[in-house]
Amino acid sequence: MKQSLPRLLSLLLAFALALLPLCACEEAEPTESNSGASQAPSVSQTESTNDIQPEVIDLGGRTINVLCWHWGYGGNSIVGYTGEIIYSTEENASEIDVQKKAVIDDVSDRYNCEITGVIDGGDPSNDVIANKVREMVTTGTYDYDVVFQGSGFLSNMAKNGLLTDLNTIESIHLENSWWDQNAVKQLSIGNKLFYVNGDINTYDDLGTWCVLFNSSLKDRLGITEDFFQTARDGDWTLDHLIELCQGVTRDLNGDGTIDEHDQWAFGTETYNVFVEVLGGGLHVIEKDDEDLPIISVKEHPTQLYAALDKIIDFYTSDEVMVADGGKYSQYSNPWDETVYKAFMEGRELFYMCGMIHLAAFRDMEDKIGVLPIPKTFADQDSYYHTVSVNNSSYLAIPLNLPDIEEVGTVIEALAMKSQQLVTPAFYDKQLKYRDVRDDESAEMLDLIFSTRSFDLGPAYNWGNLMSAYYTIDPDYASRFESLLSPAETAMEECIVNFESME
Repeated sequence: MKQSLPRLLSLLLAFALALLPLCACEEAEPTESNSGASQAPSVSQTESTNDIQPEVIDLGGRTINVLCWHWGYGGNSIVGYTGEIIYSTEENASEIDVQKKAVIDDVSDRYNCEITGVIDGGDPSNDVIANKVREMVTTGTYDYDVVFQGSGFLSNMAKNGLLTDLNTIESIHLENSWWDQNAVKQLSIGNKLFYVNGDINTYDDLGTWCVLFNSSLKDRLGITEDFFQTARDGDWTLDHLIELCQGVTRDLNGDGTIDEHDQWAFGTETYNVFVEVLGGGLHVIEKDDEDLPIISVKEHPTQLYAALDKIIDFYTSDEVMVADGGKYSQYSNPWDETVYKAFMEGRELFYMCGMIHLAAFRDMEDKIGVLPIPKTFADQDSYYHTVSVNNSSYLAIPLNLPDIEEVGTVIEALAMKSQQLVTPAFYDKQLKYRDVRDDESAEMLDLIFSTRSFDLGPAYNWGNLMSAYYTIDPDYASRFESLLSPAETAMEECIVNFESME
């Protein structure tokens, strides 16, 4: 979760990963496992770091207002989200809410301020968060000081000149351990950073992608392999996943048609084509020495096309149910009604999704387990994991916010205190030992978070380049050819726009 935390668990994990029998990919250019891997989150003590402590100032009773998008709005598969920084006041509030309250109480008392906020929902296509930020910046009337939204939405706000470059706020020290250093490095453009995550977030972790498996169904199918050991050995590959899926899908109700009501080997969605591409260490966007983006497929298409050959062949096979591939368009929410429902009902062996769903699966009768995203290539040097552009949270600050250094100081204090209280409660207590329910899956979480990286490609989607990844048919080469020029043009316009900002 939080990249630079100098924690004993992270160091032990890094040592263990170094011992795995992994070898480097044939094409080294797209992979950046050493520079692009986050460390697993766990308990830390700021006293043991070189962090810059936030200055304690008297804000004279000022109110700091937080605006969060309501992840899970209108669906059934996302439960328990109560906000970033802000918390639930219900009697049965979770330990996370208890610790978030403790953080707010501490910072409010020391800084003589009030910290409050709202979770706002609605049709994502209307993007109510962006509309509110635009209105604030346009009118100069700021109802909110801090915004949490997905990176895809925040990138659009940044391109439209609605967000503050966080590197210009002197009271926020992004080199501190409570900020995800991978996000700090990988999400900037020309050394401008408009959104970030860290210990102040929890929903960035739940937006991290993984593979779930139904252990009870695995046993019923007579599969005796220890999937966890396969992952430990570095042998959890896409080829092996495809092999395991053979013969699992079948017509349960005997109607002669394989549909969302039957048994499936693998449940997924179109977005996961990109997830598996990144699983091979192949980023959509890399960056040059001046921190400017480069479209990877233009520089080295060979390995990307090899990955897409394998992934698309699998996704168009009879073993795979693709929620939003068009077959289930009769549903307003095809994810909930297909891949999620099949897994919840014990009819799906593997499900590639965000950790956002773990809480909803706690009450399943079947036992489930967590695995990393499989390696796309058997000879690659590491596992790789992505964070959703929509179903994960990042912190941003509206442009021209009054007294922004005061807000930055409070944000820094909240992040530091969250590292001490919220992170251990969320990761070590809730995610590892409430939601995943077994030590082996908890171990896999450490591996997943230790190999997490970010990509500007899906966040900015210049020239609709990502449609070449999300379209599940084998004519991808011509798609990239048609999209590269508009993608480069849009990317260059964005770079020029950012360079012109003060």
